[in-house]
Amino acid sequence: MQEKRKRKVNNQSGAAMLISVVFFLFISLAIISGLVSPTVREFKISNDLIKSHQSFFLSESAMEDAYFRLKTAKTMGSTDTITLEGNSATAIITDSGYNKKTISSLGDVSSRQRTNELILSTGDGISFNYGIQAGIGGFVIGNAIVYGNVYSNGNITGSNGAIITGSAFSVGASGVIDNVDVGQGGVGDIRAHTVTNSTVAGNLYCQTGTGNNKSCNTSQADPGVVDMPITQAMVDKWKADAELGGTTVGNLTISSPATLGPKKITGNLAINANLTIAGTIYVVGNITTNNGAEISLSSSYGPTGGIIISDGRVVLSNNAEFFGSGSEGSYVLLTTTSTCPAGCSGLNAIEILNNVGAILVNAQNGTVHLNNNVELNEVVGNGIIIDNGAEVHYLSGLANSNFSSGPSGGWNIQSWGETQ
Repeated sequence: MQEKRKRKVNNQSGAAMLISVVFFLFISLAIISGLVSPTVREFKISNDLIKSHQSFFLSESAMEDAYFRLKTAKTMGSTDTITLEGNSATAIITDSGYNKKTISSLGDVSSRQRTNELILSTGDGISFNYGIQAGIGGFVIGNAIVYGNVYSNGNITGSNGAIITGSAFSVGASGVIDNVDVGQGGVGDIRAHTVTNSTVAGNLYCQTGTGNNKSCNTSQADPGVVDMPITQAMVDKWKADAELGGTTVGNLTISSPATLGPKKITGNLAINANLTIAGTIYVVGNITTNNGAEISLSSSYGPTGGIIISDGRVVLSNNAEFFGSGSEGSYVLLTTTSTCPAGCSGLNAIEILNNVGAILVNAQNGTVHLNNNVELNEVVGNGIIIDNGAEVHYLSGLANSNFSSGPSGGWNIQSWGETQ
């Protein structure tokens, strides 16, 4: 009997101990689960957050790439897709109203999707993307320097001492670049079908060439044609804006300091004394300068630029100087619709001698000729000739220069943000 009681007590004690062990095990597992679950959850949240951020920045990258292509007039369709480490983002470009475009970009990283939207509108900006932009007439450079990039729908021909500090592009299967020193410090490429007798700091992309410091890298296609920056709509609007200030019939000579604009002049304009531009000036005839005249924008322009437009030839000489309004980003844009030298006995549309200042010149229908220590910010012409001693200093802000008159030649950002 006593032995039975002992066995019963022992069995009860063993069962109690087993229950205690099982209970302790459950408690331990609960505690461990309570500690591990938040850690796993936090890890998952962190992983999701990282992938979400990757999706966001991938989406922004596709949107920025599409915007860049629109701004620089590169060929593209209605969509633009970029891929990074197996993940992709697609930007869709749609016309969302008069003179408006919307770029919507969806980034997807492991099914974590983020969408950004960029709304663009035309304003008063014009995109000047190169220090020199030449049409089919090409670019001829002597012992001179271009601080910036050169893009030519024709050939680029240099002589000893010809320097382009950025990159140089000549368009199409007939494109030739000859005898030019391109780039600095390992940066600055040449792209043309044929390149001869040239030195390049960066890459040499060509299909054939001789006499260069590098062999042709044939992996890149020939550059394509780039449109000129000023449209007929801009020209028409500038002329209409000038006429709002009235019309001077016949020739006008500035012989003493004066303020002019907006104004249309049906004859020629001779600037022989200091001139302050207060509005857009449209000259049907020719424009000439003399006597070291200073041409500047009124302070009311602020950070925007002013326009002088002519249908005739422009000859700037005798150390004429151009100035903005005094605010950063303010320039004078001097443009002509002239087709000279066609029908002009060999004379050029724009002839500039000994000229210095905050000025952009455009003769995209004719030829620009620079000579004798000329210093300009940007030059556009169907053909461009730069002789000894001339310099062009391209400023990055010209990629979206704003002017106080006329419609835009570029796309400005109206809004930018995430939609989901």
